[in-house]
Amino acid sequence: MQSRLQTILIIFLTISGFILSTSFSQAEYADIVINSKAEAMRKANVGDVIFPHWFHRIRYRCNVCHEDIFKLEAGKNEISMKVITEDQKMCGQCHNGTIAWSTVECERCHFLEPGWSPGPIQHSTKTIANPIFSTDNAAPSWTNKTIPYAMTMQIGAGEHPMALARSGLPLDRFGLIDWAGAVKRKIINPLWSIDPNADITKKQFRNNKILFETKSQTFPDVIFPHDTHSYWLQCKVCHETEGGAIFKAEAGANPVTMTSISLEKKWCARCHGKVGFPISDCARCHSLYKGFPTRDEVITRKKSNP
Repeated sequence: MQSRLQTILIIFLTISGFILSTSFSQAEYADIVINSKAEAMRKANVGDVIFPHWFHRIRYRCNVCHEDIFKLEAGKNEISMKVITEDQKMCGQCHNGTIAWSTVECERCHFLEPGWSPGPIQHSTKTIANPIFSTDNAAPSWTNKTIPYAMTMQIGAGEHPMALARSGLPLDRFGLIDWAGAVKRKIINPLWSIDPNADITKKQFRNNKILFETKSQTFPDVIFPHDTHSYWLQCKVCHETEGGAIFKAEAGANPVTMTSISLEKKWCARCHGKVGFPISDCARCHSLYKGFPTRDEVITRKKSNP
């Protein structure tokens, strides 16, 4: 009798897990909800659109789309089916049946039910307790970590879509994709151009680092790595962005503060917290402890600057 019940329970859990992971795992951190043309979508009897950043980022670096194809700001791109299908711009530059599947396969994008707020999927205010391993003689300590805001969280399913869960991509302590780790471990090698034969020596690279000294006497300083960012983007994306540069190309000329990043969504927050890892992961940036020496390629931005 007990064995039979165990078998039934296993079958139930397996089916339930399959249904949850296939039917409800529809959105992930950094995906973009596109529904500015909601009225037209309803008339066409199609759902809202989810653009999966992670799925494209496996294949292409960010500079492929930004800013030659899409402006680097949600809501600033006038996307329509005419632009995509007739003009073959925006999504239509790749989704033309040659580089990627054709736009006649409507349900591959229009699968999200109406009601979601447009823009990037970020983080909810929900937190979960996270046990940290400790010694046998010490009580386990606990900390909170933010959960990615996704439909899967709202209904209690898994954190990631099935394709992402099976991708083998490394995850950080927040359960988000560790893109730098994926590149360093050669799990992915995304192209920097739509043209697979493009000469990568023409891409702009910088490998120097910027040291941001914190005003605190104890809180670690920030090392900004140009090499990691120029791997994904071209210099003009930060320094010549349409509508005004994100950063002036001069050390100390940018009054960067955590208040302006976290509350005003400026500077680093133009990407981090939207597509790049969230700014709540403090140690990813504040990694250099006071008094540790820096290398020659590090340019210091003095803390005396505003």
